[in-house]
Amino acid sequence: MGLDTCFWLGLYSFQPDVIPNRPNKLSQVTSIITGSIAQANQYSGGPALHFYQRALSLRQQHPTVSAFLANNDCIEMLYALLVSWDMNSRGAEIKDYVDFKSNLQGNTAAFQAIETAAAGFTWTNRAAVVRSMSGLYPSLALMKSNGRLVSNSKCLHCVFPDLCLPMDRQNTLQKLYGSIYEGRPGPARFVEVLEFCYDVLAGIPNPQQYVGGPWNTCPTKLVDNAIILL
Repeated sequence: MGLDTCFWLGLYSFQPDVIPNRPNKLSQVTSIITGSIAQANQYSGGPALHFYQRALSLRQQHPTVSAFLANNDCIEMLYALLVSWDMNSRGAEIKDYVDFKSNLQGNTAAFQAIETAAAGFTWTNRAAVVRSMSGLYPSLALMKSNGRLVSNSKCLHCVFPDLCLPMDRQNTLQKLYGSIYEGRPGPARFVEVLEFCYDVLAGIPNPQQYVGGPWNTCPTKLVDNAIILL
């Protein structure tokens, strides 16, 4: 691990008390997952759902992350998905495809480090995964702006759906942080939301039982959908 990564990890260490009323929000999200998460499958579909399901299907067909990133169809599907998930609207501007592909494939080793860390992953034994995803975060730059949190988390969700939830400003950040989220560095928020997701799932016996339907595709997406339903 390079000095820059070590510095980054030290600067943005996880602080569980930053999310206001965190225990209460953990309880609320847990209650939605165990009681009413099926409502999320009533969300509209359209291109966003189509490209999401296709991206997940392609990921399943390529069991190693290096194979997924080396496949042009997979990269194109991921690109189409992020565009359908508003990564090229509302002021956001995704990189041109050639630059997008180059950045993803140029970070293959860092993606592989996450894959290696995931070998011993559980919702409570997650330090290695958080550390490896944090190591990738600064160099994964998919947007023309300096923004990374939304695009990185959505990309990581599709590449590692069992490890990362997709995040956005309107739902994830506003509902977890409220008005204070603008003052918190993006890398710190990424780790804090990730840890929040893992704590929710660690507190639910067999969260896989609630997976099913077009949008409730995996445990981390359950958490994302429950936050939206808050």
